[in-house]
Amino acid sequence: MKKTIPFVILVMLAVALAGCAKKEAPKYANPSETVEETKVSEKQLELLKTVTHAEVWTFTKNWDEDAEDDGLAVYITLKDEKDETVKFKSVSLPVEIEIYTKEYESGKTVKGRLVYKGTATITSWKDGNPFLSGGIRIPFEDIKVTEADNEFGIIYVKVHLPDGRIIEAKQDFGVRIKPE
Repeated sequence: MKKTIPFVILVMLAVALAGCAKKEAPKYANPSETVEETKVSEKQLELLKTVTHAEVWTFTKNWDEDAEDDGLAVYITLKDEKDETVKFKSVSLPVEIEIYTKEYESGKTVKGRLVYKGTATITSWKDGNPFLSGGIRIPFEDIKVTEADNEFGIIYVKVHLPDGRIIEAKQDFGVRIKPE
């Protein structure tokens, strides 16, 4: 009995002191941060539900030290029914990109041979604004053209939205597929 009393006291002391220790939840399980992130995501998802169409523009760009253009910068803008930019942020949207040579049939522009196929991700409306350094880069060396191909082509993009819709856009004017 004399040996068990000090043991019981020791256990009770350990239990009492354990309750005094500051307990912190792991960072990944912090309820307040998780709730805030969910609210932002829900807001962004609701905003993306307003998307009705998209626009795509391309410009040649130089992204290294020399003076020559290195490839295309592709700018994709998601629009609502009022044709206004949907200003989403912090949502990764997969994009499929195809570039074709430009052909003509009966005076109309039609897509020719596939010269580029790739995927990218946009995460903000700023990715569609050339003045905000957004865009997707496609180097000219990745566009598989021949000497006989026209210097301009047609670009098609498909943006995959979180609600399962796929928004498509094309540009068939001024899409340079060969360096100058």
